[in-house]
Amino acid sequence: MPFERPELDTLVERVETDIKGGLNLTNILRRSFLGTIARAIAGMSHLLLGYLTWVSKQVFPDTAELEYLNRWASIWGVTRNEATFAQFSLKFTGNDGGIIPAGTIVQRDDSFQYTTDAEGTIGSTIPGEITVQVTASESGSNGDMTITQKLTLLSPIANVNSEAEITAIITDADDTESDSSLRDRLINRLQLPPLGGSANDYIQWSREVTGVTRSWVLPLFTGPGTVGVSFVVDNEDPIIPIPAKVTEVQDYINVRKPVTALVTVFAPTEAAMDMNISIKPNIVAVQQDIITELEDLIKRDVNLAGSYGGPGVTLDGALLLSKIRQAISIAPDIEDYEINTINGLAPANVVPLTGELITLGTITWQTLA
Repeated sequence: MPFERPELDTLVERVETDIKGGLNLTNILRRSFLGTIARAIAGMSHLLLGYLTWVSKQVFPDTAELEYLNRWASIWGVTRNEATFAQFSLKFTGNDGGIIPAGTIVQRDDSFQYTTDAEGTIGSTIPGEITVQVTASESGSNGDMTITQKLTLLSPIANVNSEAEITAIITDADDTESDSSLRDRLINRLQLPPLGGSANDYIQWSREVTGVTRSWVLPLFTGPGTVGVSFVVDNEDPIIPIPAKVTEVQDYINVRKPVTALVTVFAPTEAAMDMNISIKPNIVAVQQDIITELEDLIKRDVNLAGSYGGPGVTLDGALLLSKIRQAISIAPDIEDYEINTINGLAPANVVPLTGELITLGTITWQTLA
């Protein structure tokens, strides 16, 4: 039977009852000496019981918090993924011969700063411009930017225009791994220990790379002795990884895989689920609630089509219409709805092709009378 922590008032009553029984009293006044002693003892007991309740959670990996979760993970060789730094290609323009020194600081409109990794000279490759690599000064996804965004020199440089443009994303930044993600990997490590190249080993290895949130394995990917590994980065937009991230995971797995295995890491093909939905009331708040529920459903239930699902089981990656309806139904404040089409067809289960992953596409909203 589980232990239930008593409320403070219950503890006060118990202590007063013990005192009255021990001293053969019929009553204890609240502000009397004995009443004060009773409340002090009950208060200390309540504090100790609270501490013991907290300690009881730290002794189990599935409920441990922060430093205790880190300690559990370290015992089993699972390390929390640290935040990474964003890196971009940045194009400067100006007069030929203008030099951008290594370590030059550029910044966004919000004063977030980046630093050039190497010296560049305008006109050295293309007249009037030079592209150099820059790295965010702080780790984490706050440093992410998109192509064509602008950065400005913190200090002017002769023959160099102050404004520069992002031309390519080299590395998207990732935040420090969350407790829930680390806990999932730790429990996976406890329940499914390494077996020298099992399907789960590849999943664990890929998720050890910062930013990877879900991954799948395809045994015999291109024939005997081959393995396919695919993954997504749910904390990025889009979640489909860029080539640099795919290369990072490939390199990480290559030094851990069995020497006889031929491993191919690849980004899944996005199978966007476009929908036409009539809702009541048709307001932005309800639309956003439905989007949130559908995105949560997809993240929770969708798998890569053709991936390994256990001995003798191949996952089809399908998303059931019944679950889509359920997700829409539980959206707060929705009164009624009707799914008109999914991917331009009558509503039905969404079944992707091998190597495809269902994602939420464009939703067209209509008002339900």
